[in-house]
Amino acid sequence: MSLPEPAPEPGSPASPGELMRAFSSLALQGFGGVLPVAQRKLVERRGWLTREQFVEALSIGQVLPGPNIVNLSLIIGDRFFGLRGAFAALTGLIALPLALVMALAVLHTHFASQPMVAGALRGMGAVAAGLILAMALKLLSSLANNPRYLVDERG
Repeated sequence: MSLPEPAPEPGSPASPGELMRAFSSLALQGFGGVLPVAQRKLVERRGWLTREQFVEALSIGQVLPGPNIVNLSLIIGDRFFGLRGAFAALTGLIALPLALVMALAVLHTHFASQPMVAGALRGMGAVAAGLILAMALKLLSSLANNPRYLVDERG
């Protein structure tokens, strides 16, 4: 029985600015569920983290108070650039969506009574639920390599 091949070391962002742009991009793509977008972008597209590293950071983020994606951005930013990286990732995650939500809130006050607006919001909720389910199914395979999972399975 041979040991599994070690996973290749992931790359890293070139600067806090690149980290901020990446988190801005994923925040704008992930309406109602940024975690699936973050997993795809940070692990699969950019290769900054392995699946196992993403799951580990997400696990830590889930036990901390606050939204999981905010905690994840702080953990990943700190991992690469310390306090500057944490601030850059958090700013990227929050700044543009905050401006967008404020603009949408103003628009919603004028168009809330329209049936199409209510229907669109219901549809967006269903899409967000599907994205989270898809991410959970993708990350399920990384549990097999997690020693904690193996101990809990036998116990």
